[in-house]
Amino acid sequence: MLIKSIYHWATQLASESRRDRWINEWYVWPSSIAQLLEKLESMEGCIIGLIGFQGVGKSSALLALKKAMLRIEFQERVKKKKSLIPDSFLEDDGVVLFKWRREPQLLESLVDGTHEVSSYVDSDRAEMLLPLLKRHLPTSQEPSYPEDVNVAWAEMQLGLTKSQIKESRKISWLRVLRWKKMILIDTPDYSKTDKRMMGKDLDGICWLWNYLLNGSGIKPNFVIAIQKEMFGGHFFFDKMIKIDLKPLTSEQMLEAYKKCFKTTDPFTEEALLTLARMSRGIFRRFLRYITLTLDLWMSKTQSKEHIEPEIVKEAVTTKRLADDMELELTELFPKQSELKPQAVQLLLHLSEKGSKNQNQLSEDLELKPYTISRILAKLESHNYIRRTRDGNEKTVNMTTP
Repeated sequence: MLIKSIYHWATQLASESRRDRWINEWYVWPSSIAQLLEKLESMEGCIIGLIGFQGVGKSSALLALKKAMLRIEFQERVKKKKSLIPDSFLEDDGVVLFKWRREPQLLESLVDGTHEVSSYVDSDRAEMLLPLLKRHLPTSQEPSYPEDVNVAWAEMQLGLTKSQIKESRKISWLRVLRWKKMILIDTPDYSKTDKRMMGKDLDGICWLWNYLLNGSGIKPNFVIAIQKEMFGGHFFFDKMIKIDLKPLTSEQMLEAYKKCFKTTDPFTEEALLTLARMSRGIFRRFLRYITLTLDLWMSKTQSKEHIEPEIVKEAVTTKRLADDMELELTELFPKQSELKPQAVQLLLHLSEKGSKNQNQLSEDLELKPYTISRILAKLESHNYIRRTRDGNEKTVNMTTP
């Protein structure tokens, strides 16, 4: 039963596929997100860029912020009313989270009800349509209250065209957002070699921010999740407060597992820490490596009671680590593609052999000292390795998230 639960947990790679309660049950708050939550209560009209590598947990962080802000609102309502309100009464009053869509996808999602704020748009539309229905329909068919209005039926009764429906729902969408205190936007995953689509999305988000900021409603804070690989090259970034979402530490990943299952079984603690170190702080990668290890362990008919680090190293092959590292290092060597596979080779060598001095690395990898220096400088600036001097020699160590 435990194995089945672990498979279910580890195969839900995206936060969107998990049940909402996971935030309360096992989410581990990165320090940067916890600090942002404290600051948000005293901020107004700010644009915050939540910057992190693909798979590091940006969507999860947005969801955690939303849940936490709703709880704060709930507590404030309880204090004002001086009465107890059931916890299930939490409403998305001042906070909204949605995936960014550009037109026409935005308009289509507002019409077909697949947008995250569709229910609010329908409520707003119902209020706008009720007076028109009262004038248009016989008294016997008149709805009495906005909540009695079926929006799709009302639009049909009033003879609205498709273009009129789309435009009116967009107006309602903007009206809904005007009264939100915090707007959380999850941007899509973009191709790392083409920033044009991201640029178009940022243009749209910038327009929305300016529109709401200059309106008569609340001046909302915007928190936008952006791939670290894509950050830069757009004027809107200069307007943002930048929050770096750093990879989780190995200990934090272990904590998430133990919070979820109340045990490390069937892994030993060291096996889970080994998986966490291999994942380099990318939680999605941690989950993938768990399933790879479980598959191998099960295929061996559970030859051992617990999964040891040796099984982990056999399951998560060097090739798999190299493939994942190569994707991760794209941002470090955008104009030096020939250095990327050499950097992967260097990191794998350090992972397997431990610390080495710089001259040894040059000899072991058969690379020129100048090439090694260039690679190490890049890796050190992004906290992949650290160098310490011992006399005339520089010792290179891999950092542990």
